[in-house]
Amino acid sequence: MKHFIALTCEALARSIYAIAATTPHTISIRLFQQGLHNRPKNLRHVLQEQIDAIEEGECQAILLVYGMCGTSTVGLTARHTPLVIPRAHDCITLYLGSHQRYQEEFDRHPGTYWYSVDYMERAEPGASVALGAAGIEEQEGQYEAYVEKYGKESADMLMEEMSKWAQHYTRAAFIDTGLGDSTEYEGMAQAKAQKEGWVFERKEGNRRMLEMLINGDWREDEILIVPPGHTIQQAYDDTIVKAKPEQTS
Repeated sequence: MKHFIALTCEALARSIYAIAATTPHTISIRLFQQGLHNRPKNLRHVLQEQIDAIEEGECQAILLVYGMCGTSTVGLTARHTPLVIPRAHDCITLYLGSHQRYQEEFDRHPGTYWYSVDYMERAEPGASVALGAAGIEEQEGQYEAYVEKYGKESADMLMEEMSKWAQHYTRAAFIDTGLGDSTEYEGMAQAKAQKEGWVFERKEGNRRMLEMLINGDWREDEILIVPPGHTIQQAYDDTIVKAKPEQTS
């Protein structure tokens, strides 16, 4: 039995706690606000501080329960304890269970707004309750502020520019992780799809990739182990992330 410290986004809280309850290993879970994703440099700073605060010998490995997340985890450095991170672009991959399934969904329907109980129930006030893009809800909430600051004509022009990206989105997909009562949140996703004229689909979640991470099943093609003295870097191929020796001056 080993001791792992898991640095975890709130958007995966239910799944991680469920897996931690059954793994043979001892898991210490530390949750971080999902809103930090919107500021990659800030999230990177917070995670590196947490990594640096862990004492040598305190655990056998530090589990980063994140994807690359808009390069938020790129640049993180392992000190005396290995870092272990899934080869994933973001938490949608971790909800679906594999990079292959994520890629299949992306190829089939790239313009998708993703929803899950974990993400929606912990969304900050005024923030988007969907994954995968800056929220339409956020833009709607900004309109009145723009009118007050710039006037209606300028506000309309700003909103038109900001909303152009939304024309490429045509599907709302709710991922059911099998944890918690999803009725209310699935209904919210369906209502959003109806409002925007999008297709709605319900997808079954799969915890296999998260289970591999928590259980220590670190297959090289799906999980990256970052040795002490190495830094996470982006890999511009299917491996997504790689470890490189830390550059010292």
